[in-house]
Amino acid sequence: MARKPQIPDDELFEVATYLQRPEVEAEIHAELPGRRRTEFEEEYARLTDSAPLPASEVRSSFYVWPEGTNKYGLELRIYFRDIPPTPPPISRLFTDHGKWYARQEKYRINHTNLVFQLLECGFLLGNNADNTDRITQFMARRFPSIANT
Repeated sequence: MARKPQIPDDELFEVATYLQRPEVEAEIHAELPGRRRTEFEEEYARLTDSAPLPASEVRSSFYVWPEGTNKYGLELRIYFRDIPPTPPPISRLFTDHGKWYARQEKYRINHTNLVFQLLECGFLLGNNADNTDRITQFMARRFPSIANT
């Protein structure tokens, strides 16, 4: 299965600005087979300036399936509360299939490239409600012409 393309910078800035709002309670989760662990950990370290990964546990924001598990590949997801006004790029990307996250009043975005772009903007695996300062700092570095206007 091919990855969705990265979203354009203007939309990324809008999405990241929205998802960094504490009341949106944005969480990023990664689930991957053991054979992809080293590659993912290296990419995560590069994009996050070597931020530590959470412990790999079932039902956590980071889970590595044991070797031999019949698991497809890298799955990166964003969970969030839909707090209006919702930017158009978010409205086009989220899904609600009545799963557990919908029962928690959260929506989900399945978009590996977007998650990598958000990591570059200062987001981390797990809940990002307390990462506003970090995200603002990374966003200023990633979007110097937009962030300073």
